[in-house]
Amino acid sequence: MKFLPSVHLPCHPWMAMVILPLLLLLVPLAAAQWSSCSKSDDYKSNSTYVANLSLLSSTLPKKAASSTTLFATSIMGNFPDIVYALTLCRGDSNASACESRVTTAFQDLLRLCPYKKNAAVYYDPCMLKFSNKNFLATTTVNDPLFIVNTKNFTTNADITQRLLFTLINSMAQLAANSLRRFTTSRLDVGSSPTLYCLMQCMPDLIPHDCESCFQDILNSTLEYLGGKQGGRVLGTRCYMRYEMYPFFQGDPKLRIINLAPHVPTINNTTTPATVYPQSQPPDAAPPPEGKVTVQEHNGRKSHKRALWIIVVVATLLSILMCFICFIVWKRRKGKVSINNQAATNRPEEYALVWRLEERSSEFTLFDFPEILQATHNFSKENLLGQGGFGPVYKV
Repeated sequence: MKFLPSVHLPCHPWMAMVILPLLLLLVPLAAAQWSSCSKSDDYKSNSTYVANLSLLSSTLPKKAASSTTLFATSIMGNFPDIVYALTLCRGDSNASACESRVTTAFQDLLRLCPYKKNAAVYYDPCMLKFSNKNFLATTTVNDPLFIVNTKNFTTNADITQRLLFTLINSMAQLAANSLRRFTTSRLDVGSSPTLYCLMQCMPDLIPHDCESCFQDILNSTLEYLGGKQGGRVLGTRCYMRYEMYPFFQGDPKLRIINLAPHVPTINNTTTPATVYPQSQPPDAAPPPEGKVTVQEHNGRKSHKRALWIIVVVATLLSILMCFICFIVWKRRKGKVSINNQAATNRPEEYALVWRLEERSSEFTLFDFPEILQATHNFSKENLLGQGGFGPVYKV
């Protein structure tokens, strides 16, 4: 790697002013991920299982991207090193983004779950799971299940339960009967907060199994996310996300304007889930125009305040870096000036030394031009002979 010398630093202060703030601003935009690793069933490095995973990581992303549903399953190898894998990109993604994200998911999963034969990772735009057990044959198992929630509503808890029930119950059938098992919606009921929701099943599920999976999603939502401003229920076979702002691409496919009259009793046989509190989603965007609750307003102020702090800190650090570069440059410039001045003074120093030498010597000292003139440019007519120290000339 080649570094710029310090004397050149003042020519590039804009680099610090531009690059440093960009790096700092990118920190809060990192993609959220939730992973699950098996506690046993380890594989060894350089094993056949590793080779099979490597083949999957190169073929499965392309397979998913080439599918009209951005969904793919694959089986690689033979027992006991066989690997089953499944991946799905969100319904509002495109093929190139899907391939890139699944490729990254493989890399992250091998890093997050090293040497584990069973592992899964969930991003908002895609999910990936691989295992040495044939989970592909079981379409009714939705684990591992993750619950991700945000802060509470200020509205009545019963109302928020009705909002969530209305939202998911209204979308389940529409998503289950679509080609991609995917739909989005906007719930806009009276003075209640506006909610945006996305639901999706694995496209290989039949509509009945997809609706059954969404029923489990509904139960988990009412149990874990009641009263929350936003949340996700992430499973292997289906998932759901809702927020108080539009987080998906395109317009909502469904608009809900009527609230359900009541919420049925929650089924207590929900799938065990890992719950993650999340105070601020990484891809949070400003809420839509229209109704804004106190919580939304405070959230926007908090988000803006955080961004201002990042910008101010980045600017101060950039100014400090430029100041340091300037000081280093001034010092280097001062040294060069001193050296140049010393070089200018050298002929005078040589003359002084010459005069001192002549005073301390018994002989007269001549400089070279005087010798050339006296010997007629070392001509042969002035050559007397050869001595121990070389030719001898007369003057």
